[in-house]
Amino acid sequence: IQFRRSLVGERWNSWLHLVRRLMDVQLSDHPDLFHWKLTRIGVFTVKSMFLDLIDSGPIPRSIHI
Repeated sequence: IQFRRSLVGERWNSWLHLVRRLMDVQLSDHPDLFHWKLTRIGVFTVKSMFLDLIDSGPIPRSIHI
C-alpha cells in the first residue's frame, strides 16, 4: 500500500494498530451471518431496540446517533 503523504506520529501508530488487527482476519466464501443479541432468536426488531434504549437511561447529548 502506498500513501500520498507520509504517516507520522499518531497516524503511523494508528496504521500499525489497524494492520495488527487485520492480520488475524480470515476471509471465507461463506455468506455473512448476523446475530442480534437483544432478542432470543437473534433477529433484529424495532421493539427490542426500543426496549434496550428505554432500559439504558437517557442518552447524553454529546453522543451522535
